Amino acid sequence: MTRSLAIAGNTLREALRERLLYNLVFFAVAVTVASLTVSQLTLGEQFRIIADVAASSTQLFGLLISVFLGVSLVARDLDRRTCYALLARPVSRTEFVVGKFLGLLATAGLNLLVMAAVSALALLSYRGDASFLGSGYFAAFGLMLAQFAVAVALAVLFASFTTSTLATIFTLSVLVSGFLFSEVREFWLSARQTEMKQFVRVLDVLLPNMGLLDAKEALTYGDPVALGSTLLRAAYGLGYAAVLMTLSAAVFSRKDIR
Repeated sequence: MTRSLAIAGNTLREALRERLLYNLVFFAVAVTVASLTVSQLTLGEQFRIIADVAASSTQLFGLLISVFLGVSLVARDLDRRTCYALLARPVSRTEFVVGKFLGLLATAGLNLLVMAAVSALALLSYRGDASFLGSGYFAAFGLMLAQFAVAVALAVLFASFTTSTLATIFTLSVLVSGFLFSEVREFWLSARQTEMKQFVRVLDVLLPNMGLLDAKEALTYGDPVALGSTLLRAAYGLGYAAVLMTLSAAVFSRKDIR
């Protein structure tokens, strides 16, 4: 585990040097601040607009950072063969994959903290008090970390056996499918065709239920979220990411690196 943490620290430093990270963070912050101006064009819904734009931009740009950085850093180590020096030492391939995942997740977590702080400042500047800092706020941003964990795990999995372009396409496709599936899942379960219900059970295993990890509406409408519900949903996301990392370690251990 010590070696994985060392790789994670090096991955974090490498990710923080990427211009892509700062560009996406800048755009996310700019969108959040711009929502203060846009909200003035409406009557009575200013807070909801600011909260929705802030949470949505954090989610969108955070997922993009997780995907593009995750794919690029793993693929770069394989293409440039910089991972050979590590693997030649007493570092297992599983430790290498886990270290990459932890470093990328730490990067996504730092990005989340920055955007959450900017969102809080934007909401505080409008409302004038911190009454919005309730369970809905922490559930909305806390569960985003679970979403980022799934995105990073998918990026590491696909980047471990295919090209960076295909890995990016596959990762984004699975994430979008996970969001869409969460929207139509209840409709398919209520259908009369038993085949649809069996199909849903298969997709429950294959696809991540990203809607289950989405609590933006709780922040937008000020709804409370039970701590137990938040923890269970976060456990699902982290558990799904753990399964993906197990697959990544298995795939990467059989990869012929020469």
